[in-house]
Amino acid sequence: MAAGSRSVKPVRLQDPLTALPGIGPALATCMGALGLERIEDLLFHLPLRFQDRRHLLPLNALRPGMECATVGEIVDLQRQQGRREQWLLLLGDGVAAPLTLRFFHLSPALRQQWQRGRRLWCFGELRAGARGVEMVHPEWQLADRNDFRLPEHLTPFYPSTQGMNQQQWRRFAGMALALVEELRDPLQELLPGWPTLADSIRYLHQGGQRAPAASDREWQRVALDELLAHHLALRRERHRLDVQRGISCHPDPVLWQRLRGHLPFTPTAAQERVIAEAVHDLAGTRPMRRLLQGDVGSGKTLVAAAVLLHAVAAGMQVAVMAPTEILALQLHERLSSWMQLLDLPVGLLLGSQGARQRREVLTALRDGSMTIVCGTQALFQEGVEFSHLGLVIVDEQHRFGVEQRRRLLEKGIVPHLLVMTATPIPRTLAMTLHADLDLSTIDSLPPGRQPIETLVLADERREELIGRLHHLLEAGRQIYWVCPLIEESELLQLQAAEASYAELQVALPATAIALLHGRQRSEEKAEIMAAFRRGDVRVLVATTVIEVGVDVPNASVMVIENAERLGLAQLHQLRGRVGRGAEASLCILLYHGPLSVKARERLQILRESQDGFVIARKDLEMRGPGEFLGIRQSGERQLRVADFLRDEALMAMLPELAATLERSSPTMCEILVQRWLGSASAYAGVA
Repeated sequence: MAAGSRSVKPVRLQDPLTALPGIGPALATCMGALGLERIEDLLFHLPLRFQDRRHLLPLNALRPGMECATVGEIVDLQRQQGRREQWLLLLGDGVAAPLTLRFFHLSPALRQQWQRGRRLWCFGELRAGARGVEMVHPEWQLADRNDFRLPEHLTPFYPSTQGMNQQQWRRFAGMALALVEELRDPLQELLPGWPTLADSIRYLHQGGQRAPAASDREWQRVALDELLAHHLALRRERHRLDVQRGISCHPDPVLWQRLRGHLPFTPTAAQERVIAEAVHDLAGTRPMRRLLQGDVGSGKTLVAAAVLLHAVAAGMQVAVMAPTEILALQLHERLSSWMQLLDLPVGLLLGSQGARQRREVLTALRDGSMTIVCGTQALFQEGVEFSHLGLVIVDEQHRFGVEQRRRLLEKGIVPHLLVMTATPIPRTLAMTLHADLDLSTIDSLPPGRQPIETLVLADERREELIGRLHHLLEAGRQIYWVCPLIEESELLQLQAAEASYAELQVALPATAIALLHGRQRSEEKAEIMAAFRRGDVRVLVATTVIEVGVDVPNASVMVIENAERLGLAQLHQLRGRVGRGAEASLCILLYHGPLSVKARERLQILRESQDGFVIARKDLEMRGPGEFLGIRQSGERQLRVADFLRDEALMAMLPELAATLERSSPTMCEILVQRWLGSASAYAGVA
């Protein structure tokens, strides 16, 4: 090697971003905010949309509202003074009226380049101006330079962050695409006839004759890669659990059998089946990780009681966590009513409790004298210690983030976990999203549940409705009147509930009416609910705090104001608060018109169906997976290319592909997981 010369190390996909020319520490930090660390990450940072700059429109074809490319000759450059200095560059072609390009903060160097007679290419959105159509700050190039070329591909627009512009994204993505053939493709031999991952990635960055679509084979190929990475991460957690030893437990049915003897009803066959599945898990050597899903009113709480009694009889402590204080209170009251038949106290731990009450519960949990406790997120806060926590039950699990569930599990030594949801999802989707969990489904309702008649009324008929309530109250009915969330504001929601409360007090002066909302103290909420349950309160005006878990068999009428504001699943949950007794039940959806097309469709679906699985499927289709599954709110994993609903056919391929890949190439499994998830797969076991 000649003196003074040095070898240049080739750039590889696994190198840090700073290995690319033009990316220093500052830009690398900006890109790191989007989760990009290596050059390969740029390949999977895909465009949000595309612009077609390959074709030129003549000046006489330009119209306001268009987004297009054109070329013309510079005929004039004018300075426009005012509060803000502007520069107007006029492009002509000798035929049409000139196109005005409007710029701010124009440097002398640019003004020097823009000489009359030079040809200039530009791209931007056209709008109507004082002199005809104009573009404001378009992208531009001098078209009479030897190196000028019209784009050969569609022009991508990338997700961005402060400190980065689209030109930089395109340049760095182009550098990464030059290395795309290095991309390791573990599925290629398993997918004969499919495009390669490299070709598919290139297509998603550049498009073809049109912008990429989800139906394209290349898009499907990348979506399959992403879905498989998520599935493998969950299977890896399942394998880890299979060799992990949980708390030694020999579930004892003695307490459950005693409680069954006190019950005024017989558990359904579906309840018996899922109880047996969970008890079988408790008896195993690996910790239980089970998802229990069932429609509103299917009896999930009784199943939880049966499972926790098997655990308590075996010497375990049990923690039952709910997403809201009112649901925690409801669970506590329900479990206490059953457990007192067995002389088993049930503790309660809430964030709003007084210091003395909280201290007593913490002491009893620490010394082991309290075996069952209900609560909210207060259960996993610092200072909460268990003597021998063996089972965690999480109700409405989609409302908790991964981190919250993980912190509660850390309170014990590998405790068993049962998560419950009344938001049923299609089996294929459930098995893909929760591949680390065993799935139990209560697929029938207890006998005697009455069908719920559902009416849709415009709020112009409000007085007529209140008049009808007179007759229902005279017949001995109890009524929920629900005021839902308004503009994401708890205060506005409360104000709406208070207004309806005042209106009903005037309209129904001889009726006992109470108001329930999230800002009340826990004790006050409990007192109001107890009075409603006893029948002392006949009409309960409430915010959506009563959405889940509340059970008052004599309440057979539900009025939901502004029903058009709510999603299908939430409406179905609210409706499920009635239909629990012997009386025929009624749900009235009161809406404020005019209705959007989607709102009308939601109300129509709810009127026609009471099947939670049908409603959940429709809700998933209408809202999209992220919002439906609570992913956006809870911070859990989201998909970049794939879609849980649209790609159901791809998800059916995952178990076989995953098993094959795990046998043939465990290293490639790890590469896939790191490619799409990185460190995000760390909490798969509690997702």
